[in-house]
Amino acid sequence: MQNITIFCSASDTVAPIYKNEAETVGQWIGTHHKTLVYGGANGGLMEIVAREVRDNGSQVLGIITRHIAEMGRSSQQPTDLVTTDSMGERKRLLIERGDILVALPGGIGTIDELFDALTTKMLGTHDKPVIICNTQGLFNPLIQ
Repeated sequence: MQNITIFCSASDTVAPIYKNEAETVGQWIGTHHKTLVYGGANGGLMEIVAREVRDNGSQVLGIITRHIAEMGRSSQQPTDLVTTDSMGERKRLLIERGDILVALPGGIGTIDELFDALTTKMLGTHDKPVIICNTQGLFNPLIQ
């Protein structure tokens, strides 16, 4: 497990507990010399995780759509940034490039990425572990 894909919020409007969780995960990835693979946006939990990974000495691969990049939402944290033409291609690369897929708190985009990871796993496209970080029971309704 070298490359860890994180699905999470790009919004800055998240509870402090989720920000703390993102910091902890980013610090762990960085101090264990793993590579973060993530959505490449410059806000929310995405930026927090990426900053912590970089601050703790590891590499960051951002995968962002051209549309989001043109909106000025590209993070400066990635050591490598891949730009895609569609969300479908972006999700495919996020799954493909990670050895393990982790969902932190997020909104509809995070849920979309998580469902894509779970569906493609169920269909046998990949056999990678998919972990849901269920901080304070956020994902309880989904899990039920």
